Amino acid sequence: MAPSPSPSPSSPNPAALLILPLLLCASIATPASAQPLLSSQAKALLRVRRLLFYPPALEPLRTAPDPCALPPTPSLSVACEGGQVTSLSIHGDRDSAALPSWRGALPASFSSDALFTTLSRLPALARLSLVGLGAWGPLPGAKLRRLQALQQLNLSSNYFYGALPGDLARLYSLQTLVLSRNALNGTVPSLAGLQFLQELDLSHNRLGPAFPDVGNAVARLVLAGNNFSGEIPARVVGALGQLQYLDVSGNKLRGWVPSAIFALPALRYVDLSKNRLAGQLPATTACAAALAFVDVSANMLTGARPACLRGNSSARTVLVAGNCFADAKQQRASSYCSPGALAAVLPPPQKGNGGGGKGKGGEIGMVLAIAGSVVGGALLIALVMVVVLRRARRQHPEVSLLPKSPTASTLAKKAAPAKATQKIITPADKRHASQAARVNALEVPAYRVYTLEELQEATNNFSSSNLTKTSPLAQIYNGKLQDGSRVLVRCLRLNPKYSPQSLVQYMEIISKLRHRHLVSIIGHCIVSDQENPNIANSVYLISECVTNGSLRSHLTEWRKREMLKWPQRVSAAIGIARGIQFLHNVTAPGIVKNDINIDNILLDKTLTSKISDFNLPMISTSKNGKIFSEIPFAVHEDNDTGSAHNMEQGDKQDIYHFGLILLEVITGKPTDSQSELESLKAQLSEALTEDPDRLKDIADPAIQGTFAVESLCTVAEIALNCTAGAPSDRPSIDDVLWNLQYSMQVQDGWASSESLGLSV
Repeated sequence: MAPSPSPSPSSPNPAALLILPLLLCASIATPASAQPLLSSQAKALLRVRRLLFYPPALEPLRTAPDPCALPPTPSLSVACEGGQVTSLSIHGDRDSAALPSWRGALPASFSSDALFTTLSRLPALARLSLVGLGAWGPLPGAKLRRLQALQQLNLSSNYFYGALPGDLARLYSLQTLVLSRNALNGTVPSLAGLQFLQELDLSHNRLGPAFPDVGNAVARLVLAGNNFSGEIPARVVGALGQLQYLDVSGNKLRGWVPSAIFALPALRYVDLSKNRLAGQLPATTACAAALAFVDVSANMLTGARPACLRGNSSARTVLVAGNCFADAKQQRASSYCSPGALAAVLPPPQKGNGGGGKGKGGEIGMVLAIAGSVVGGALLIALVMVVVLRRARRQHPEVSLLPKSPTASTLAKKAAPAKATQKIITPADKRHASQAARVNALEVPAYRVYTLEELQEATNNFSSSNLTKTSPLAQIYNGKLQDGSRVLVRCLRLNPKYSPQSLVQYMEIISKLRHRHLVSIIGHCIVSDQENPNIANSVYLISECVTNGSLRSHLTEWRKREMLKWPQRVSAAIGIARGIQFLHNVTAPGIVKNDINIDNILLDKTLTSKISDFNLPMISTSKNGKIFSEIPFAVHEDNDTGSAHNMEQGDKQDIYHFGLILLEVITGKPTDSQSELESLKAQLSEALTEDPDRLKDIADPAIQGTFAVESLCTVAEIALNCTAGAPSDRPSIDDVLWNLQYSMQVQDGWASSESLGLSV
């Protein structure tokens, strides 16, 4: 049998012809992800699981032979390429929105630095999403910067706090940055260098006050629920030509709305609600064809709406409630949006909106309009002043409309020029003092200097029966002047370094500390050492006597006093805030570190609240020009106002104590310990987040049925912000007052609707 011929080297083997296509198909069909995950990457994933305290979402990692082969779920998704993790998405059950007050945070041994150190061992990571995992702590910028491949970063619904690291601006490949619902604060670093950034969501943090600077590619910008203030920058209109979604609601933005924002070509959604935006929208305002949703509610906008924002249609929803528009429903009173007598009625000129007046004609028209408004307002004020002056002279011929303290003229005649080296700084804005004098000139006696004999007669020679309060530093007596008016006489011991002469300018300022919501000081008496007339031993301050009890007594002693309902309580709180605002602004630096205590808030017969105990600092400059303040009376060192820095802390200290008053106004009960305070704050925070109607169970039973839930929620939120642990997290008194006034507006609207319902 002849052997079979061997195949020629040039002729193909049939078996090889069958196997080769299969190998080629297998090599083509095998994805790169099928390559085994590097052991270092697998260990890093397991370490992430351990650092996050073994969340249920990462349970599949424990038994998976290849994490890259795990099927994606809403809780966990891992993608790999070339043996490296390129995408990691973990969604836990510790959402900070559902579990506020840090109840969902990981244990104290958690370390955000260790977590991101481990994540930095995944250098190919392009998409990272860690949502609702209870992670907390500051964001370690240096570790984040190592993830240079990152295109998407989502750390929302955790408990991260502190400032945003500037290293975020060096993640140059970043396209999406979502840090919403954390506790981040401070200024947002400039992100203008991130040329590929399309989505930025920083909502529901504590960031501000400066509006963030972003790149031109941003299409979705969400900044809601922060502390951004000031005007909306022109660059939002001029540079963000690709912007499709804008939400800046729930901030503190002021000023005019740049009307050209509505005409951005790609814009579909814009929410400017719950800010302090004011003025008019020009009639020529244009809206982009793609614009489907506009919300400008709860601002201070006036005038008529432009045509493209009038009402809803199938193509566009427009919300405008809570402004002062003249042609819309559910608006506030016009006085709410125009508190100033000289408010301009035309918006500033804007480019690109088709209106605002171009060229010299438009500018001249605007100047004439504003000038006309100013002149008209000035004439109106002059007319009112003339009427008030005539009435004052008829009813009180002995009182001047602008009373001048006799202190300077009286004491200057008796004393030689002061030898003190200190220079008294007059109020930075003198209109505060003069306004205070005007407001109260007709309500309390004119300020004057009393003699010691007059005070002895008024207090029955400082009888112990008239002594209402005593301490090593001061005594307070009830007194009755010859004209029958009741007063309080406070005796204070002077610091030995102050002479009667050095107090002349000081008393001049005190004489003007008059405000509707302060207990007015109506005079003084300086008592000098008989052996050395140049040394003052003590000073008596005479103030008006408010006899209708304290705010606390009206909340607790319901058998003796009128029980305050919710509108009266909010009104009293607004009065206190106005008094604090006056003290903080009347001088530069302001009068701070006051004794803002609910027992020191007095109510007169009209239930007007008055602060009875406030600081009387002497604001001075040292030889090197540094501003400081001190109390001329002999007080403990910890009560001394001290340097300007301490005064800023005193500003926030006043806000904190005012927050405690608000909590008692809401609940009707004092918080006697820190643990009780924290418990109450946790209850309020939980109710505000989960179900505002639960506030009814926390509120004082005496006010049930007298409040609008939204009004109560607003005051509760103010109280929580005021009592924040960090002074920097507490709002300014201007912000507090604005929100309290908003709460009253809501309450008035609710009361009107209730009355209408009853009448129907």
